[in-house]
Amino acid sequence: MKPVEKQKRVEIVDALRGLALLGILLANVPYVEDHGFASDLKVSFLFHMLVGKKFITIFSILFGFGFFIQLKRAEEAGINFRSYYFKRMLILLLIGCIHAYVFWFGDITRNYAICGMALLLVYKWSPKKILVTGLIFSVLLTATVFIANGAIGIQYSFDTSIVKDHPLTDSYWRYLCINARIDPFVNFIHDSPITLVFCFGNMLIGFWMARSGFFQQISKFSSARKKLILSGLLTGLVSSYLLWLITNGKLELTPALLWLPFIIVAGMLLQSLFYISAFINLFQINWVKKALSVFIPVGMMSLTNYLLQTVFYLLVFFHWTEGPQLSGKINMTQTYGLAILFFSFQVLASSVWLKYHAQGPVEALWKYLSYKFSKH
Repeated sequence: MKPVEKQKRVEIVDALRGLALLGILLANVPYVEDHGFASDLKVSFLFHMLVGKKFITIFSILFGFGFFIQLKRAEEAGINFRSYYFKRMLILLLIGCIHAYVFWFGDITRNYAICGMALLLVYKWSPKKILVTGLIFSVLLTATVFIANGAIGIQYSFDTSIVKDHPLTDSYWRYLCINARIDPFVNFIHDSPITLVFCFGNMLIGFWMARSGFFQQISKFSSARKKLILSGLLTGLVSSYLLWLITNGKLELTPALLWLPFIIVAGMLLQSLFYISAFINLFQINWVKKALSVFIPVGMMSLTNYLLQTVFYLLVFFHWTEGPQLSGKINMTQTYGLAILFFSFQVLASSVWLKYHAQGPVEALWKYLSYKFSKH
């Protein structure tokens, strides 16, 4: 269970992870919507149509791929996979808790750790059963939870206006108090079920795709990718637009339209699969592959880079860190521009780091602790 050697890694998957991290960076970068810039409305709409929820879906799918690789290598080495992977997820959960409660409430790794543990309950199922279960969770249950949240209308036990104060307070203690108060796991019933259900379903789909050879046997799935490209773009954009209408109060989800969330979630999943399929096709063109390969080193250090993005948010946008304190001072276009500039730094830094190390520093610590505790 040593780190995967560079020549044995699936480059497309690493590149896709890097691309997904760019989307996650754009999705999470702090922005206070109080300026009224006309350009922000257009940028916000384009973000919602093209980025929102799609890249975290891709990242979840690729987590399922990673689970498959870990399983395959454990079986080849004759290692007790259940015990090893369970401890690995416990350590990831600990990393996620530190990340969430000490630095930033928007952590996703806790959800991944919990869903990763749940994968141990089903990974021996037949491929068909895994795919069907994945679709049930990703589409049917996710839409059902979305509808239930709206129908029940559970109110938060705190004044939601404190969310706006979160990036603007200059007191770290005040920041921590707000951070803990608005945390999705503290408000578990309100925020976490839909995320856990959706992530788990996507991981199962990713596990099924990896098990089927979707990422490894490129030519075998050329026809399937073509169908996903043709269906995913159109249905995805329509679904994203419908969700934008609902979230902006332009379309009311009446009882007669309760079927709509199921269409929306399915369409957004297809849009994510469109991105994956189109990326794989483009990766087969030599000159395009050279350009897209910049994502590979970022994807090889995905956990490190994900946590570094939080450092970027804190140092550049949040006010308690005594940095530039840009939250509330620049518009959305400028915010995204800075985020892309930081991602360029991550590309360069990851490339330099991997010249001298087999993996990122957080990945190295995570794997060291996983191996250490697996011996006991």
